[in-house]
Amino acid sequence: MNARTIRERAWNKLGEGNWLRAVLAYLLFWLAGMVISSLLTQIGVRTGGIEATTLGKYIMAKHGIDIPPELPAMLRDMPMNITTPGFRVCSAIVSNFMAGVLQAGWALFAVAMMRNGAHVMQVFSGFGRFLSTGWLMLLQSFFVALWSLLLVIPGIVAFYSYRLSFFLKADHPDWSACKLLSESKRMMKGHKWRLACLDASFIGWILLCLATFGAGFVFISPYMNVANAAFYEDLLDRPTGAPTSFDDLQEGA
Repeated sequence: MNARTIRERAWNKLGEGNWLRAVLAYLLFWLAGMVISSLLTQIGVRTGGIEATTLGKYIMAKHGIDIPPELPAMLRDMPMNITTPGFRVCSAIVSNFMAGVLQAGWALFAVAMMRNGAHVMQVFSGFGRFLSTGWLMLLQSFFVALWSLLLVIPGIVAFYSYRLSFFLKADHPDWSACKLLSESKRMMKGHKWRLACLDASFIGWILLCLATFGAGFVFISPYMNVANAAFYEDLLDRPTGAPTSFDDLQEGA
C-alpha cells in the first residue's frame, strides 16, 4: 500500500467509532509524559541539579556584566533555570528510558486498534514491562545517535530502520531489545522510503496543528500513530524484506 492508502485505512479505522477512544488515549499518553517531566524537574530542584534564577542574575554570574538599566525590568527579572551538566546527562537518560515505557503502550494501543481490540488503558501497558521497554528505547536511541555521528543521512537511515521496534514489542513482548531492533531492521529493508513518504504526507496536517497552537495534535497524533500501525500491519502481510515496487514508490510520493 502507498501512503495515501495507509492513511485512508487508518482514517477508516478511527471512523469506526474509535475517535473518542483514540483521543482519550492520547491525552493520557500526553499527561503521563508531562507528569514525568514535572517530576524530573522537581528532582532536579531538590537535588541542586536545577537552580532557579533570573536572566539578569545569570548574565551577571556568567559574564560579570549586568543588563543595561534601560532595558525593561520584565526582561531583567525573567525567570530561568540553570541545569548542571551532570543533571542534564542523567535527565536525558531517564527521560529517554521513560519515553520508551510510554511509547510501548502507545504502539500497543495502535496495533490493537487495527485489530479491533483497543482500550484506553493500554497506553500504560509499557509499565508492565518497565525495564525491557525503557531499555529498548535507550538502545535504539544509542544506535541512531551512533550512526548520526558519521553523517546526517546514516542517522536518518538508522532512525527508519528501527521504527518498527515498538510495534514488534507489542506482538513479541518477550523478545530482547537486540532481537526487536534486528527484526525491525530486517522488515524495513526496502521499505524505508515508503515510511518516509507516509511521514511526509502528514506535513500539511502538522502545519495546521501549529496554526492552532498545538491543539490539533490531540487529533493528528492518534491519526499518525494508527497510520504507523497500519504500515506495520501491511509489512506483516508481505514477505519479510521484500522490496517495494517502483509503482508504490511513485504513488507514495
